[in-house]
Amino acid sequence: MKIQLIVDSCCDLTPELKEKLVPDIAPLTIRLAGSEYLDDGTVDVAAMLDEMAASKQGASSACPSSEDYAEHMRKYDQCFVVTLSSKLSGSYNAARIAAEMVMEEFPDKKIYVFDSKTASAGELQLALFLHEKIEQGLSFDEIVVLGEEFIDSLRTMFVVEDLGNLIRNGRLSKVSGLIASVLSLCPIMGENGQGDIKLVAKVRGIQNSLRKLVELVSEHTSNAAANSLRLVLSYCHCPERATALKTDLMEKCNALREVILVSTGALSSMYANKGGVVIAFSSAD
Repeated sequence: MKIQLIVDSCCDLTPELKEKLVPDIAPLTIRLAGSEYLDDGTVDVAAMLDEMAASKQGASSACPSSEDYAEHMRKYDQCFVVTLSSKLSGSYNAARIAAEMVMEEFPDKKIYVFDSKTASAGELQLALFLHEKIEQGLSFDEIVVLGEEFIDSLRTMFVVEDLGNLIRNGRLSKVSGLIASVLSLCPIMGENGQGDIKLVAKVRGIQNSLRKLVELVSEHTSNAAANSLRLVLSYCHCPERATALKTDLMEKCNALREVILVSTGALSSMYANKGGVVIAFSSAD
């Protein structure tokens, strides 16, 4: 019996990956001043980012409702749900409540909600991992165990050139943001293993940050076999930067077998902003 994947819209996807994974997508909503954007793949991200840059208010997001998730879950006998970190959004809790509700209505259904403890490229890594295990024919319960182990091994890091929205929506303090701006810092940030954001490295200038990012990936993957790992690289309106970074990663990180490039969707773009990049990889790939 086929297991269906359901993801929220913070999982960045290319058209080709949508065809491969065939996921149901539960869209979040982005709120900015007087505008609302439903992240359903139709958002003009460039226009949204321009409006965000012109606004003095921070953009915020609203997760899918439990009923939104339940509508997807009712269609399938078995499904896995992948959400962005429960520390960053209510998406996980909404999906978990929906799963309990639907399984009470239909006791024979099997539903499991994964708190990815990450976002963007990290969510895609988890979705790809689950898809591979489904295609290999593993049982529902076996994949649940492996999926949770995979989450524990995931590493997500990101470089944001424009810290404005992170400051305005409270992800970064105004003092820290001011210091970073004055010193021309372009910090590398990442998840802390529990789904929160932490500072990984203080670096001055975007090019130095990208070089440091490659060094960190090389260090974290140094014990893995050559050509054994996949890395996902999400980028926000900077395809040339992403392509150059991919080349650098493949040249200097022997453990990588592939780097998947994907443009950030509206929700991920809200945080990454123009020029931002997000990478995710796992030693358990």
